[in-house]
Amino acid sequence: MKTLNSRYQFINVSYFAMMAAMLAFASNYLLDLGYTNSQIGIILALYSIVSLFLQPVCASFSDNHPDIPLQRFIQALLAFIMVGSLIMFVSGKIWGRNLLLSVMTVLIFACMMSGSPLINTLAFIYEKYNIRINYGMARGLGSATYAVISMVLGYVVDALGAGILPITYILFAALSCFAVQTYRLKLSNKRKRQEEQFEKEEKNSNISFFQFLTKYKMLTIVLTGYMLVYTTHAIINNFYIQVIQNVGGTSSNMGIAVFIAALVELPAMFGFEKLIKRFRIETLMKVSLVMYALKHIVTFFATNVWGIYIASFLQIGAYAVFTPASVYFVNQIVSKTDVLMGQTVNMMFITMAGVLGSLLGGILMDVFSVHIVLGIGIVLTLAGTLLCFAGMARRKEEQPLVLNEEL
Repeated sequence: MKTLNSRYQFINVSYFAMMAAMLAFASNYLLDLGYTNSQIGIILALYSIVSLFLQPVCASFSDNHPDIPLQRFIQALLAFIMVGSLIMFVSGKIWGRNLLLSVMTVLIFACMMSGSPLINTLAFIYEKYNIRINYGMARGLGSATYAVISMVLGYVVDALGAGILPITYILFAALSCFAVQTYRLKLSNKRKRQEEQFEKEEKNSNISFFQFLTKYKMLTIVLTGYMLVYTTHAIINNFYIQVIQNVGGTSSNMGIAVFIAALVELPAMFGFEKLIKRFRIETLMKVSLVMYALKHIVTFFATNVWGIYIASFLQIGAYAVFTPASVYFVNQIVSKTDVLMGQTVNMMFITMAGVLGSLLGGILMDVFSVHIVLGIGIVLTLAGTLLCFAGMARRKEEQPLVLNEEL
């Protein structure tokens, strides 16, 4: 049991190292090659759009082929990321900004995003054997890794240039592939029979994306609200270097800001299982939404990098709480056979926020100032927060949410 937990933690550590290299420095890499803000926004939006189609395809294919381990799907995505990153590195060195590099950026980022709900689902695939994985601890270690890698890469990029980034994608993807390979459970004959029975139930109850939205209406409302909040989060993250430069900062300052944000996530994520024993999940989600609003407001009013650092610190109660809470929230509401689609839909709404954030951020920052764009973001955050509150109030009227003892 402890070994399985350690292996899942290893998966999160390696995968979030890759995500840090890709997401935290996407703008740096593309700007270095001569892309404009609008072009960067389009590329980031396109990878989100591609992943919107890819995510449900992966979930449906996995549901229809329960005999194929989920780990194999994840490793296939990672293999493509490695090959694509090599193509990016070579084409970037030879031709600089070019169509092939743009296409490969879209595709490997889409694969990275599509792998995220599959990683989340891995935490619950052995629940049917009453094996509980500490998702909060693993996710916290992922955030710690994101923090360290972001800070280190900030200095590496300043020293060696952003062109080195595709090599880091390859290294971390290879490490993730190895980590996923270790996440195995030796099944007894009894468990093998349970697995076969579950596979039959899972195949018979296969559900599409739109059927899922209709079946779980309250969850759809909450996720729609969070999509609006996360849109602002995506605008800031996707164009963080522009936000930092707007107050006189550099890539090193951005690395420090990302480090702070990721570091303060750790207490909430490491102690999340204790939190859900003391507080209702809806309460934790509401608090985190308020913290999101405060974080975005502080970013708006920041006049120097210290203001950005303060906003980064507010991550302690925003993304740090909502992320694990939403994973557990979805897992408790949906039936066991719908867990993979549930986590996929959860990630799809976040991906849609990434599309909106990329398009709005890129286009608006070319038309208006960074300050105005951040102001628009505050409006989106407040609207989304109200919608989430309304959705959770509807859940309370229908049936109080109680922590599943089997989680």
